[in-house]
Amino acid sequence: MKQIRKRLTYANVMSSIAVFLVLGGATAFAAQQLGKNTVGTKQLKKNAVTAAKIKNGAVKAAKIGPGAVSTTQLGSAAVTAEKLAANAVGTGNLANDAVTTPKIADKAVNSGKLGESAVNADKLAANAVTTGKITDGAVTAGKLSANSVTTEKIAAKAVGFTQLDLTFVSAQVNVAAGENKSVTAPCPAGTQILSGGGGFPGVNGTEVSFVASEAAGGGWYTEGRSITGVHTLIVQAYCIGKP
Repeated sequence: MKQIRKRLTYANVMSSIAVFLVLGGATAFAAQQLGKNTVGTKQLKKNAVTAAKIKNGAVKAAKIGPGAVSTTQLGSAAVTAEKLAANAVGTGNLANDAVTTPKIADKAVNSGKLGESAVNADKLAANAVTTGKITDGAVTAGKLSANSVTTEKIAAKAVGFTQLDLTFVSAQVNVAAGENKSVTAPCPAGTQILSGGGGFPGVNGTEVSFVASEAAGGGWYTEGRSITGVHTLIVQAYCIGKP
């Protein structure tokens, strides 16, 4: 013990303490010496940032570069409604095919979370748009590409008068006994005839007769004859398209 004490000097003691600090406290020392915003993209090694390294709530919008988050970076159901700011997700922020079904929590993506025109054809997986995903009245003419609505895409009895963008027009003429007269209900400009018909409503068949009822002249044409008395000949046309 006396021999050890004889060999102890100030330099020996200080060098031993320095070695201890380097081996035991280097990591803590280095972390304390890092200034704010010291670590950037160049300083980070690839795959260095794992889930365990990120503090809860640390990843904010300003920290994420455009296109940085793709399918492999997202955990299943990681993106919930409260994580998305209004209009936060635009086309430029999504890699093609990045958002798959397992990545989206139920009811997470609503109208307020999508930027205008953010969802284009490339962003939708095949058969992704089901009845439950479409808001009533959301599918307008401008949202459909040419020839996109085929027979298989339309549910039974889904297409009614209002869905076809129909315009109804009619016309009439009085026909005296012994006269033949015709009347046409023309479709408005920009539309085309879909169907039509005509007749003498409420009149006994023995008092009148039909000569013709057909599509003609950009509308519907009807011709009839009154046998006895004066009767009103009416024609109706259903035209499709926007006037």
